[in-house]
Amino acid sequence: VKWNKEQNISFLIIEHNMDVIMSLCHHIWVLAEGTNLADGTPQAIQNNEQVLEAYLGD
Repeated sequence: VKWNKEQNISFLIIEHNMDVIMSLCHHIWVLAEGTNLADGTPQAIQNNEQVLEAYLGD
């Protein structure tokens, strides 16, 4: 992660552990059934109603 910040290089992570994603990423895309459900900052994703409903069943 330190190397990535120093080199300013983007990378793609496919991961279901949201603690990992929230700690590593500045911008997140959330897919549901192959469709882009939402994208934004970690804070925006945590507060997105569509994401909460799709993944937490709220």
